[in-house]
Amino acid sequence: MESVYLKTLVEVINAGSISKAADKLCVTQPAVSRRIKFIEEQYGYPLLDRSGQTLLPTKPGKLVFEKAVKLLEIERELLSGLKSMRENKSIAFICTPTFGIVHLPTVMREFMMEFNDLADLSFMFDTPAKIIEALRDGMYDLAVMEHCECIDFSDLTTIALPGDDMIFASSPALALPSSNTNPDALLAQTVLVRKEGCCSRTLLEGNLRAIGRELSDFRSFVVIDDMHMIIQMTREGQGVSFLSRELVKDQIDAGLLCEHRIDGFRHHRNRTLIIHGDCQQQNSPLKYFINILTKRFV
Repeated sequence: MESVYLKTLVEVINAGSISKAADKLCVTQPAVSRRIKFIEEQYGYPLLDRSGQTLLPTKPGKLVFEKAVKLLEIERELLSGLKSMRENKSIAFICTPTFGIVHLPTVMREFMMEFNDLADLSFMFDTPAKIIEALRDGMYDLAVMEHCECIDFSDLTTIALPGDDMIFASSPALALPSSNTNPDALLAQTVLVRKEGCCSRTLLEGNLRAIGRELSDFRSFVVIDDMHMIIQMTREGQGVSFLSRELVKDQIDAGLLCEHRIDGFRHHRNRTLIIHGDCQQQNSPLKYFINILTKRFV
């Protein structure tokens, strides 16, 4: 079983509610509920007592909770141990796909001109929740992520970077009204979305709830875990997408895509550079990499 299910159960029991656990994990409440249902079906017991206002563990739930805490601690120790085995001249970086596609190539080009002989250099893309977990587990030195939730960064070193705007994009062939668009015009289309947990989908679902709608109100929705494919299908008129304007700015300027905003939607999201606590004694390549990241947005 993936550790994410055990982590979710632990967070729900610690928080006493699905909604609080969802906020802590940076995912939607339905996602948390599905994970709990999955783990209950796997073990064959109800793990939560849902009779009161606060969720409490059942007797089997207490047993699974206790073992889950131990297993997750072992996993953290394992990951931390593996990280410590890396050579000193190394950088492990993780970011959200938007930053990776739009900014990372330029950052890497400048960095490699100075440190082209770095012994160990690794980069990964993931969702905000997975990024936070990985940093706290000591798997990465640095991260950059866009996020729309209020995330607790109290145990991490952070630098606020300029955020970006989220827009609906469509093909000119669909002839949708531009500028501030009536939501009904977009809801009549198929929407192309990322998997659960991705910031763009989380923000879209939150915006829809704010105006009394939900994802299923679109004519249909298609989940695609490939940003390039989403953009290509949008250009071909196969659906509309809710994504970072940075990703498609050039295509909007060239008239290949149209942008749309909805009154009442939150279209802006934050971006944060996160430095793992163990990186206080920063080596020269790491300092240089952080400087490039921050200077890019000055």
